[in-house]
Amino acid sequence: MKTTLDRLVRTLIASGVLAASAAAANAADPGVLDDRIIIGSVLPQTGPPSLIGKAAVIALRVWEKDVNARGGIHGRKIDLRVEEDAYVPQRSVQALKKLIDVDKVFAVLGTSGSSHLVAMMPTIDENRIPALNFAAVAGAHFTPPRKTVFNIGATYCQEINGVMKHLITSRKLQGSKFAIIYQDDDYGADVKCGYDMALKALGLSSAAAVSYKRGAKDFSAEVLAVQRAGATFVLTGGIITETATMLKEIQKNGMNVVRLAPHPSHLGPVLALAGSAAEGLLLADYVPPITDTATQGIGRLNALAYKYLSADEVKAMNRYSLTAMVAAQLLESALTACGRNLTRECLVQKLEQTKNFGSDGIMAPLTFGPNIRQSGTRPILLKADVATGKFERASEFLSDK
Repeated sequence: MKTTLDRLVRTLIASGVLAASAAAANAADPGVLDDRIIIGSVLPQTGPPSLIGKAAVIALRVWEKDVNARGGIHGRKIDLRVEEDAYVPQRSVQALKKLIDVDKVFAVLGTSGSSHLVAMMPTIDENRIPALNFAAVAGAHFTPPRKTVFNIGATYCQEINGVMKHLITSRKLQGSKFAIIYQDDDYGADVKCGYDMALKALGLSSAAAVSYKRGAKDFSAEVLAVQRAGATFVLTGGIITETATMLKEIQKNGMNVVRLAPHPSHLGPVLALAGSAAEGLLLADYVPPITDTATQGIGRLNALAYKYLSADEVKAMNRYSLTAMVAAQLLESALTACGRNLTRECLVQKLEQTKNFGSDGIMAPLTFGPNIRQSGTRPILLKADVATGKFERASEFLSDK
C-alpha cells in the first residue's frame, strides 16, 4: 500500500513539474495578452521639450486608435502606455523601469532625446526589450549596434553634411565664406560634425566657428564674430529660441547671408519668434513639412488625425508626429509578421529583416540588418515662408553619402 502511495505521489509531483515546465516554455513574453499588446513610450510632456513629446504622442495615439479600429494585430489591440520624463535623463531611466516593472510592456516605441536613450541603454540591454527611437538619433545609439535598439532617422551630422554639400554644389556657393554658431555640448558637436565633414569633402575651409553656452539668450557677440569674419554662409546651430534670436541678430546687423539650420528648428515657434528675420531660412531634415499633404503618407496621417482627435490636437502636430508615425507603422509591420505567436525575439528578428520599408513619402525607405541599427538617413532641404507661416519642401530626398 505504501509503495503504491509513494508511486502515486511521485507521479503527481513529476506531472506537476512537467506541467510547470510546459507552462513556462509556452508563457508569453511580458506585455503580450490574449486580447492586447502593451507598448510603452518615454517622451517629454511638460516644459519647452513637450513640443517634441506631445506631437509624437499625438501621432502614436492616432496609430493606436486606427490599429484597434481595424481589429488590432491578429486580434490583439494596442495598449499604449506613455511615461513623462520632463526631458531629464535620470527621469527617463525611472520612466523606463516603471514601464518594464509595473506596466510589463512588451516593447518601447519612443525613447525621448539623444542623451536620454544613452542613459536608458543599460536597462534596455538588461531586459532585452525591443526599442524604437525616432526622436533624436546619435552615433552612440547604433555604434556599436545594440541588438534590440532600432534608430529611425539621420544624426545631425549626417543631415547637415548631406544638405550642405547639396546646397554648395547646386547653388555654386564654393566661393562663400562659411561660418557656424553652435551649442557647446553633444548636440552642438554633432551639428558641427556635419559642417566640418561637408567642407572637408568639398575641399573648402571655415572662416569662423563660434560656440555658445547652452541656455544663452543673447547672441550679439557670436553674430558679430561671424560678421567680422566676412561670413556669407552661416549655419545657425541652435534649437528653437536660439535659432530665432540668431536670425533676428543677423537681420539687425544687415547681413546678407545664406542661413541654414538643423531640424530642431523645423517648428512653428521659430517662425513666430523670428518673424521676418526667418524669411528664406533653409533647414536640414529627413522628413518633409507636415503641411505637405500632397505627400501621400502625410495626407493619410492628417486625415486620421482629424478622424480621431480634436482640432487643437491636430494643430499641435509637427515633424515629430511624422517620425513617430513612421516608427509606429514599422512596429506594426513587424508585429504582424510575427503572427499570433508573438515574442520579443521574433519582433527583433523581423525588424532586423526590414528591407526598403516604405512610408508613402514621409521618409526615405528603411532597411536594417544584422549589424545595421540605423536607417532613414537621407536628408531633405526645406525653406521657411514667413508669409504663410510654413516650411516648404526645397528638394527631394538627397544622398546620405
